Amino acid sequence: MPRYGAYSTVAAVKNELQIAATDTADDALLLEHLEAASRWIDAHCGRHFYPLTATRYYTAERYDQLLIDDLLVVTTLKTDDDGDRTYEITWAVTDYDLMLFNAFPKWRIAVSPDGRYSFPSGAKGVEIAGVWGFGDGESATPYADSTTDTAEALDTTETGVDVVSGAALAVGNLILIDSEAMYVTAISSNTATVIRGVNGTTAAAHDTGKSIYVYVYPDYVVQACAELAKAWYRASKAGGSEAMGGAPGTMQTGGRIPFAVYDKLQFHRRIHVT
Repeated sequence: MPRYGAYSTVAAVKNELQIAATDTADDALLLEHLEAASRWIDAHCGRHFYPLTATRYYTAERYDQLLIDDLLVVTTLKTDDDGDRTYEITWAVTDYDLMLFNAFPKWRIAVSPDGRYSFPSGAKGVEIAGVWGFGDGESATPYADSTTDTAEALDTTETGVDVVSGAALAVGNLILIDSEAMYVTAISSNTATVIRGVNGTTAAAHDTGKSIYVYVYPDYVVQACAELAKAWYRASKAGGSEAMGGAPGTMQTGGRIPFAVYDKLQFHRRIHVT
């Protein structure tokens, strides 16, 4: 299943390349480079920064705590007490603590002092449904008000979203309307072309006048994405895909990663301990 979330925008990269905003000839190519750069960052850091609504399964090594992937929101936490993988026990929020306190994302779950349950020892004994990802590193809801709203009612299939102000959005934005995430692939005046129901969310009907939120990411991740996309764009224009070691989206970069990219990402790499 495709995952969507460019960590910078076409407008930001065009500005750094000194390409006029009105020159849209290479917008699609720039978006490809941004998407490829974002997925390279995920692989390099050992984590993803975009939000993903999903259910994941874990095997607990201890009865009182569980190491997990980056987690923003828990919808349900269930355990399988008898090994049949039907997950009969649903934990209340008072049964566990999301760790670390006062920090995001969460990467460990501990049984609370007054918790009624413990983690089972069996393989795949824990089921967690929620929103996964690093986000902005500051909040369980890593999005900001775009300052624009929908200017029409939407059904579940429409991909041209009329908004009050198209200038408030950018190509490459991952946006949120109600509980549906959408990915912006083009903007013409006050109409945004989007991919509906991405990253585990479901396409739904929306009323006119709905607030539109834009997902945000750590500053250094945004800067690294723009830097890498810019470098790959310049290389592709200089010598085609061979100059990059492969076509956009293949992540075949020929090792041509600017040092500044590594430098910006050094504190966002996840250390996996086994």
